Amino acid sequence: MDEMKQLAETLMQCKSFKERQERLSESLDHLSFNYSDLYTVLYREMKKRELDSNDPSKITKWLNNQPSKSFVKLHEALMLVKNNNIMAKEEYMYTLRRMLNQTIENGTNIEIAVKICNLIEKSPNLTIIHENLKHLICQVNQLNNSEHHYMPTETLTGNLWPNYFRPPHIDPFQPFNIRPAQQPNTSVWQNILQPTNLNSAPGLPHFRMECFGYNHLEMIAKTNRATTLGDPQSLIDLTILNQDMDGAVAKWLHYLKLHKYQWFFNSLSYLEIEFIDEDNIEDFIAKVNKNSITKGAQKKICLSTKALRDRSQKLNNLLLVLDLEVTPNELCEFMSYMRDILHYPIPNKNCVVGDQLQQDIVLVMEKLLNQLLEKLGKIRSLAAQSLLGMSINKYLECTLLILGNQTFMKHQIDKTSMFAETLKCRVHRIPRNFN
Repeated sequence: MDEMKQLAETLMQCKSFKERQERLSESLDHLSFNYSDLYTVLYREMKKRELDSNDPSKITKWLNNQPSKSFVKLHEALMLVKNNNIMAKEEYMYTLRRMLNQTIENGTNIEIAVKICNLIEKSPNLTIIHENLKHLICQVNQLNNSEHHYMPTETLTGNLWPNYFRPPHIDPFQPFNIRPAQQPNTSVWQNILQPTNLNSAPGLPHFRMECFGYNHLEMIAKTNRATTLGDPQSLIDLTILNQDMDGAVAKWLHYLKLHKYQWFFNSLSYLEIEFIDEDNIEDFIAKVNKNSITKGAQKKICLSTKALRDRSQKLNNLLLVLDLEVTPNELCEFMSYMRDILHYPIPNKNCVVGDQLQQDIVLVMEKLLNQLLEKLGKIRSLAAQSLLGMSINKYLECTLLILGNQTFMKHQIDKTSMFAETLKCRVHRIPRNFN
């Protein structure tokens, strides 16, 4: 125990991240070589803790057991929870809200609450929790900064916040706190739960667009850009920069790990990007006339643009398939596709007329919700690592991606939020499987 404390203190004294990593690497090498059995035990325990911290069923179980020093386990679990595990974060958020409220009301356990709040504030993986509990975290910090706050010492060694655990009969209709974004130009995952277009006009006319070739689409979009760009431009001058699509494309390229080729895409229009394939990519590279792109990257770009090009048709196919009975495995695959495709850029009003793609996405989400609710009605308990449990988590991820996308209008955001709340309420009513 003393050696572990000494190691922790030594690592914290390192002046740079590189120095700390070198010291840590040396320590782990020494431990694995000289104390291999101990190293294996530690490794297995850390893997087990990571799995437990990401399993909503296990989380509910240990929270309700109220172990001694539960705040220590909660702090560790928040460090280990994965960024895309929405169900697990919801379990922690419910608990944290009650814990922080009790600290604010009673003025107890402030130092411990501040430590947990600091972790939430500095961890990128906990952005969703921070956005929804920001007002409580601020109040806790204010209490800590106060010169005269009362903190009974006896509460530090016993069970912390004894009344904060989820009661047996919770209110499943407690809404999830969604607040308008304050920074609409920040990256999607920094304000993923915040609708960035709540002021969009819900009454905008909708046009169902028939495709007559991409030049026709470009010309339609061009007429709608008149007030944005001012002077008319020839089609050859259209790029994602003056179409205001460079931000969405940049996020997509980071998702694909192709962001080093942003220079290539910035010189093309959205419709040109959509129609890149193996036969014409060399022509597009020659048009840009700047740098080269490796053959491997070219292949990945073509596969990605094909997925972009096929998105509308696949969504239409999903709309038909989801009216039929689907297996849990098929449903999980559909969820994976939706989660993946929502990372792809959605054209704005400078690229296409209307919002047919957004409408199709919301309609698919509605049908996916119906499938999930139907399958939840047939089970006695829900296991987080089951196909159904993974499908639910992916569905909530899709919801967050839609809420963070500025091309969706207010009524579409509201509808998607309602879908998510309906699913969460249903999940809360089902017993959890702790096996």
